[in-house]
Amino acid sequence: MAARSSARKRGWGLGWLATLLALLLMVFGGFGVGLVVGFVLEEPTLVAGHIVGRTTEIDWGLEDARASTSGADEAGALAPVGAGPSPAFLRAQEEALRFSIQVGAFGNPARASDLAEQLGSAGYPVHILEPDDDDRWRVRVGPIDSRDEADTLALRLKREDRLPTWVLSEPRD
Repeated sequence: MAARSSARKRGWGLGWLATLLALLLMVFGGFGVGLVVGFVLEEPTLVAGHIVGRTTEIDWGLEDARASTSGADEAGALAPVGAGPSPAFLRAQEEALRFSIQVGAFGNPARASDLAEQLGSAGYPVHILEPDDDDRWRVRVGPIDSRDEADTLALRLKREDRLPTWVLSEPRD
């Protein structure tokens, strides 16, 4: 009886063990639920395909890479769920786009025209977009035909002229 009463006085009993187990369950359970929810949100088509039984394995891309390099592609074969667009589709999309580099957005049109004049005198093809849904005048360099050229020019503008750059894609006219 004396041992029991001293344990109660100190607050030790089986309560600490239950608390520890509950804490571990919450941490690992929360991690597991977060992992599943994140996967469902990031790859909904893959998850849906597994639920309805259209796929039996996850496409890690290794077999597709080997098949495309060896030329052993089956005509008319469907891509696995969640495989993403084909490289040919991505190339066709990029060819349908042109690019520009935004180097500033100003509330004052005089500041936008000053930057545009400075870049124009340096030989850059520059244009100013008037405000559409906000009060910002956007200064852009371009149009540029390929993403690689746009990335290279953006890096040059960032390094040499110390300008913030955003490479934007636009549909061709």
